[in-house]
Amino acid sequence: MKITFSFGRNWKNYVRTVDQRVIEEAKLSLLRYLPENAYKDKTFIDVGCGSGLFSLAALLLGCKQVISFDLDPESIEATKLLQEKFKYLIPSSSKWDVFLGNILDEGLVNTLKGQGDIVYSWGVLHHTGNMWKAIENTSHLVKDHGYLIIALYNHAPSSEFWLKVKKFYNANPIIQPILILLYGTYASLGFMIRRRTLSLRRERGMHVFYDAIDWLGGLPYEFACFDEVKEFVESFGFSLIGSPTKLPCGKGVPSSIFDKLRAKNTGCNEFVFKKSL
Repeated sequence: MKITFSFGRNWKNYVRTVDQRVIEEAKLSLLRYLPENAYKDKTFIDVGCGSGLFSLAALLLGCKQVISFDLDPESIEATKLLQEKFKYLIPSSSKWDVFLGNILDEGLVNTLKGQGDIVYSWGVLHHTGNMWKAIENTSHLVKDHGYLIIALYNHAPSSEFWLKVKKFYNANPIIQPILILLYGTYASLGFMIRRRTLSLRRERGMHVFYDAIDWLGGLPYEFACFDEVKEFVESFGFSLIGSPTKLPCGKGVPSSIFDKLRAKNTGCNEFVFKKSL
């Protein structure tokens, strides 16, 4: 699939800002989904690894093997940069494989089928151009009684508006730096005012400005209501055991023009499934 927006280019810049404090925040993020003993000596598959931050966090929580792949070559470069930067933290007994791969590639899916004790894909599958197939393929990587952790954009009143914004952004590369400056500054100032802080670090060890660039340019872009995803994944033999974030569905809900322009509730619903078959 042609990459419309290179998340990897953004991730390479982000990796330069990562320090041990950020890594600890990423570890705490993973512990929101499963307790630490669930990671011990397990195989963790990171679908759409991006910066590789959560692959590294999984290793440091005790996973014996981490498999990280992404379809963007620059994301693979970012992950390898992170791997090299923090190699002194990685246990010598663990294994971390990083490679170029697409979750829509049936050959890759067949190769990794049933190998993951924990399969993780945060904010990725809605950018593949075929979200429902990507979810299905990701579910096939989970071992029996293993876990699937995914986060997907919620269907909010303004989702259709933001799809148009993303298309406009990607169609006009000349003005992208201006849009990044304007929206990135707006998002950063808004975050600092709401949180009453000068720090731009947010949950999961992420950074407000880099997240704003991802949000502005991230295309393909799909979204779904929480219950739609739950029902779909459970049809493959999974049970929902956790949902740290569940946003209200805006599909078919009457809304004002203001609601359609806001980014409220456009964030990710988070799901923790366990394979029961």
